[in-house]
Amino acid sequence: MPRGAVLLAAALAGIGPAAAEDGCARHATAFPALIGGAEADVLAALRAMPGIRTIRTGAPDSPMTQDWRPDRATVIVAGGRVLRITCG
Repeated sequence: MPRGAVLLAAALAGIGPAAAEDGCARHATAFPALIGGAEADVLAALRAMPGIRTIRTGAPDSPMTQDWRPDRATVIVAGGRVLRITCG
């Protein structure tokens, strides 16, 4: 997510820019290496990343809330393997 979008979302959520940048987004460059990994292993890796406080999982096309949270990672899983990881 571009820095401007992170700051805008942070402002709308009522948190400071430092908190937004210290959340999930700062780890996004590490996510491609986790894609295809076993769900349990990826969740353990995400839990170890500072700033990620909430992790939600779901299947492809699962309904999920659209509220944006800078400290949340969303993990899409099928057949026990991670297909996608996003922040917010």
